[in-house]
Amino acid sequence: MNNTMKMCLGTFITATLLLGACAQKARYIETGGTESVVSVGEVDIQDIQMAASGMLESMLETGILKQAPHQPARLVMDRIVNDTSSRFDVGDLLYRMREQLVNSGQAEVVTTWGANAESREAQGIARREAFLSGTTGQDSAEPDFTLTGKITQLKRSAGNVRQTTYTFRLTLTNA
Repeated sequence: MNNTMKMCLGTFITATLLLGACAQKARYIETGGTESVVSVGEVDIQDIQMAASGMLESMLETGILKQAPHQPARLVMDRIVNDTSSRFDVGDLLYRMREQLVNSGQAEVVTTWGANAESREAQGIARREAFLSGTTGQDSAEPDFTLTGKITQLKRSAGNVRQTTYTFRLTLTNA
């Protein structure tokens, strides 16, 4: 076989293999399931799900929210600081935490309270209604607890082995 024929045959085989790889159908996989992509040294959706679920499960088991003056307890989810080299949306973590808290029936999340209100528009409406009714407005939405947090990262290595530890910390404060 001459060189031109070998090159054409090699190109044909490579193109066939590439097309075969592209022929696989796209499919959905369960987030956090056994087929999910796991990142090494980065925070991914599975880490966020596990962190949110584990921390809140522990907090709900203590029964602290059931001791609040209001039932379900009124909770403000304040800032959670991402102090890591992995840049991910902390909002994903907050959303999963809020969902779990509300679904537990032990807490309602107040989004119009304080300087860090999630909805400035809703906060403005609440203030306007309070003004028109002659009250301060803060009493009707005053939280029982505030939840804050911080995510930190610690990197270590020994020879060829590298370890990255992410710590998710939550603080529940009586308001």
